[in-house]
Amino acid sequence: MSNKQETSTTVAKIPIKNIWLLLLYASDFYQTLGKQQRVQLENNPEDMIKLAAELYCKAARKRFMRSLSCGYTQQTQILNRVRGKIDILATVRQHLLEKGRIQCQFEVLTIDTPKNRYIHAAAHTLLRLVKNKKLKIRCQKIISHFNTLKIGQSTHYDFRADYFDRSGTQDRYLLTLCRLIFKLAIPTEQTGMQSAEQINKTDTWLRQLFEKATIGFARVNLPASSWEISSGKRLFWQQESASNHIEDFLPNMQTDLIIEHSACQHRMIIDTKCTSIVRQSRSNKNKFKSEHIYQLYAYLRSQEKTTDAPSCHATGMLLYPAIDENINEDVIIQNHIIRFSTINLQEDSSLIRKNLLRLLSQCNCIPTNNE
Repeated sequence: MSNKQETSTTVAKIPIKNIWLLLLYASDFYQTLGKQQRVQLENNPEDMIKLAAELYCKAARKRFMRSLSCGYTQQTQILNRVRGKIDILATVRQHLLEKGRIQCQFEVLTIDTPKNRYIHAAAHTLLRLVKNKKLKIRCQKIISHFNTLKIGQSTHYDFRADYFDRSGTQDRYLLTLCRLIFKLAIPTEQTGMQSAEQINKTDTWLRQLFEKATIGFARVNLPASSWEISSGKRLFWQQESASNHIEDFLPNMQTDLIIEHSACQHRMIIDTKCTSIVRQSRSNKNKFKSEHIYQLYAYLRSQEKTTDAPSCHATGMLLYPAIDENINEDVIIQNHIIRFSTINLQEDSSLIRKNLLRLLSQCNCIPTNNE
């Protein structure tokens, strides 16, 4: 696996020079960085591995000093006394009562929790990724500590299922780092010095990454004092009368990104698409995809309310990765500007940042070339 990409590659039919930049923008970690660190990583996103390793080692060491968090794990065991709940079916089937024993299910307090196994596995992943000898030694020490405590490994962890109490909230930063580390552990399209299992880079995977990267970039680079940003917002149809079961059949509307500039009350609804911006028509001419236009048109017109001024002249944008050519066209349809824009992911990271910021910050009171 190579940590650095020198040439462009194609992922799920989309040409990308450096997929690490999208991973950086999409990560929660990006939002925790200072401006100087962000610029440094944007210019050389491959350094994200080294920085993530340094922060992980520092956070893991602090966690060991405070002692690892504990949790309860479910165990099943045949005992000669009751503990927890009796598994009656298993006890009867095995004729355990005749032997003076019963099968019980009970919880045991342990440090070998899914959370700690996830943190442990991140150290092994870093050991394969980092090249710096000092960082490798630090990772090996962390692994040795986990092994001494007899804590296993797991690359899967359900953040939503686990409960964060006051003592557990201190693990959130470390767990966020671990999640980033596992996302970084993907092979490039080129041959390197190490091998790794190839990630299934499907169209769905890349579409979700492109969407999250756009949202993450907007949250960090558009000042919260001037911009209101929302993602994954559900839009509702304005119904005047409806039959009993209409809700079972009406499709849901959910936007990728809504950006609103408070000074001029300009609202822009952005829908990201990870495919070609055009398709060839029967006349062999490239045309914008009608289903994408209909979708964005529904987002704009279905939300118009006289009591909500920005909704009556909101801008809509369909944002695509560039394939073969850059396209940036717009049209006004029934008081709504609709933009068709591409971002060239084969360009240098500084240009990607500049062009993405230009596209997202277009509003009535800010020039389109503003950075």
